[in-house]
Amino acid sequence: DPRVPGIGIDYREVDNPPEKFAEAYALARDAGFRLTAHAGEFGEPWTNVAAALDLLGVERLDHAYTVLDNPELTARCAAEGIVITVVPSNSYYLRELDKSEWAQMHPIRRMGPAGLRIHPNTDDPAFHLTDPTRCWQSMVVDFGYAPADLRGFMLNGLDGAWIDDGLRERWKREWSAEFDRLAQEHGIAG
Repeated sequence: DPRVPGIGIDYREVDNPPEKFAEAYALARDAGFRLTAHAGEFGEPWTNVAAALDLLGVERLDHAYTVLDNPELTARCAAEGIVITVVPSNSYYLRELDKSEWAQMHPIRRMGPAGLRIHPNTDDPAFHLTDPTRCWQSMVVDFGYAPADLRGFMLNGLDGAWIDDGLRERWKREWSAEFDRLAQEHGIAG
């Protein structure tokens, strides 16, 4: 069914490594589905990120914060252009990090400078009491990214989207033009 382009696992990783889903992912891959997975969240090891890539065969990652714990894996993800959806309102880090240090210590702050292709999103907006606007705003206010970075994040999202190349290129042109227009209109260097 073309309305279901792919599968992903959105789950609590603790005691549930990606290996548990290898058979299901093999079946999905063989059936032509696109693949993504939550991995490297909740402080779970970077090996979950590696397993999602190598064992499950995902082309996109959600969270993947602990990729930063392994420089070689970080470099690989950067070199391969793996798009990683990040969640500024991730409740794990809000619980685990002191509020005064949260924005400085959150892995999102280091992911872009490490060359990773990140794209902010909400994950569970009702659960985290957030929305897309707040998440994108947090990338600037809390994590120190610039408007030019936001433009790149927008394009990363399109590169990671499961859409046909013609639509992707059209949206890149249209969205980039609109981003640039809004930045100019509001006097924001982009």
